[in-house]
Amino acid sequence: MGGIVFVMVEVVLDRHRLEDQRHFEAAIQDFPEILDCWAIGGRIDYLMRVSSPSMAAYQDFMEELLQAGLGIEQYYSLVVTKPVKSNSPVPLSALRQR
Repeated sequence: MGGIVFVMVEVVLDRHRLEDQRHFEAAIQDFPEILDCWAIGGRIDYLMRVSSPSMAAYQDFMEELLQAGLGIEQYYSLVVTKPVKSNSPVPLSALRQR
């Protein structure tokens, strides 16, 4: 798709209580720019895939997200430069236990 910027966004919450996680997870449902969001372990709490018509619009969106009171302490933007492989179904053979 031309004219669309995809950004992977690593999100760190300022608090890690269950109610804070639930609040964040419920609130992001209302943002259509967030295409996917995964809770992950490690140094960050969530990984989101965000779409935007431009980098300037993406920055405006992130500022809106920060002002929304979701408890975001930090975020890191990783701009997708080109798709290499996407929308691939999980092969059934990968789901079999060995």
